[in-house]
Amino acid sequence: MPSLHYFAAFSDSRCIEGCDHEHATVASAVACISTAGGYVIAVENGQNRELNTEEERQFQSAMFGIETSPRPSLSTGWVGWPNLLDPDEV
Repeated sequence: MPSLHYFAAFSDSRCIEGCDHEHATVASAVACISTAGGYVIAVENGQNRELNTEEERQFQSAMFGIETSPRPSLSTGWVGWPNLLDPDEV
């Protein structure tokens, strides 16, 4: 079974800095962000990786209160970003 946790991160002098916690959820890692431009990084089996589509949706929701739903995209098939032209999706 893969090992997975998250940490709050930011960059300082071209280095990645972050909290020392191993958060079980994206939302709990978001709560640990203490600087502008902070982000969440996933750590799976000891390797840092970018958030997947579902984790990015959770990040956007916890960080900005943006609820997204997948919709077709011409380039990638499905994306989780809100349709900014539709006020019901923002």
